Amino acid sequence: MKPLIGIVCDTKQQGLHVFHQAGEKYIRAIVETTDCTPLLIPAMPDVLLPTDILDHLDGVLLTGGYSNIARERYKLPPAPPQENQDLARDANNLTLIPAIIEKAMPLLAICRGFQEVNVAFGGSLHPRLQEVDGRFDHRENPEDPIETQYGPAHSITVATDGILYKLTQEREFMVNTLHGQGVNKLGQGLTVEAEADDGTIEALSVAAAAGFALALQWHPEWQAKDNIQSVQIFSAFGKAAEQYQSNNRRTI
Repeated sequence: MKPLIGIVCDTKQQGLHVFHQAGEKYIRAIVETTDCTPLLIPAMPDVLLPTDILDHLDGVLLTGGYSNIARERYKLPPAPPQENQDLARDANNLTLIPAIIEKAMPLLAICRGFQEVNVAFGGSLHPRLQEVDGRFDHRENPEDPIETQYGPAHSITVATDGILYKLTQEREFMVNTLHGQGVNKLGQGLTVEAEADDGTIEALSVAAAAGFALALQWHPEWQAKDNIQSVQIFSAFGKAAEQYQSNNRRTI
């Protein structure tokens, strides 16, 4: 059977009920660029322990999202009431990440997921990156068509001794940008894989991870099969999941 990739859901209140959901673009990227099967995982840390979930998976994808990590998670005062938060996702993913790394399970983290990796390792974020001196505005224009929002926006410079360079063999390439927050203090044990021209960290890896563990601030899942770097990244993630399944002889 194909390796199973867990995609941890966001939670959203709709009417009187809580729904668990994940963007189709992440699911489609797994289907179209890997030989793996995506499986949506609810964010219910009060009833589902990390081992309950991970023992049935061969890799985990942490997606982007419209919510921000609660600022208390990285020792800042609470966000203003109007800021969109997802406390269930925070609790779920910040518990899952160390467990994933401990199991040497492949991990690919995108945008909010990238920020979760940094916070999980004790790092902090700029809550409003566009207000930091010397940084440009990394947010999308919500009035633009979606093709423009997810189109190439700026270049990144890739560290030549890292995982990302090994996958792409490119020192510099263009990425999209749709985030309002970014890394402030780098988490302990994390390695910078790429930066934007303004010094914003755009990719990182977990130095001590025994398995594939890469986090990206941009959105490689958008039309992934049509972007060479996205194909390279997702393909490597899928192959790592295949190897993990083989090593662990996992069955449902």
